[in-house]
Amino acid sequence: MFGGSIHELHLGGKANAAGLQLLKVAPGPAAAAGGFERLGVVGDAFVLRDASGAVLAGPALVGTRLYLGLNGQPFATVMIASHDRVARWADGAPDVDAYGLVYIDGNHIERNVCTGYHNSPRAPIALVLGGETYDMDAKEVRPDPEQQWFSIACAGSAAAKLSLLGYGPQSSKTTPARRQATLKMITADYCGDGHSYTVDGTPIQWENVTGTVGLTAEPAAIEAVWTADGALCLDEARIAGTEIDCTLPRCGQYDLADGEWITYVPMVQ
Repeated sequence: MFGGSIHELHLGGKANAAGLQLLKVAPGPAAAAGGFERLGVVGDAFVLRDASGAVLAGPALVGTRLYLGLNGQPFATVMIASHDRVARWADGAPDVDAYGLVYIDGNHIERNVCTGYHNSPRAPIALVLGGETYDMDAKEVRPDPEQQWFSIACAGSAAAKLSLLGYGPQSSKTTPARRQATLKMITADYCGDGHSYTVDGTPIQWENVTGTVGLTAEPAAIEAVWTADGALCLDEARIAGTEIDCTLPRCGQYDLADGEWITYVPMVQ
């Protein structure tokens, strides 16, 4: 009912666009005895800090409860029910922390915050991206200079793929412009106006300018070269026969060095 409303939260309790806010945090059993009660996001992972600044992370956070409010009134409780480390898709990128975030009523688990990608209510399929939010209507990156906003990205979402490709805001040295180019690429926002020309499950091949993500199969044809403004050029649409609402040149005069990503239509097997 309200899973999508918590895709971004503020550590200081400011309300997000849906009016939801983080009211307080109750540490789980492993953290409670040490007074670890302040939630933070470091390196695109949840942490709990005590009064001295000491940090707990990873599986020690299991059982921690996040109490959410709606317009200042208690609304829902989310618990960190599980933790895992997941391999990123980029060469040399560190594994990423993944969490099973569940809505609870008392001690009863109602459901996973992330839906549609799991076979267990405790499945660790949520990633955290610190200091940044994402306008998915405009397909734009919104950096937070104060590093107080964070995003919760469920498996399969564009923000989760951004992290898995090695473009986490705190866990990589990428710039907001490079991350926005990645977001445009993932969502096939050719015209740069926020309109996506793809659907879940559409296959593509991709490689980035730094060489950390390369081809894993033989491509059939170039799709596009990507920048923070969308596609710099377009040869073949990701979904055959797609008509787009802007005019883009062919990619003959462009290559990967002109953008952050180049994508390809995969070879039909």
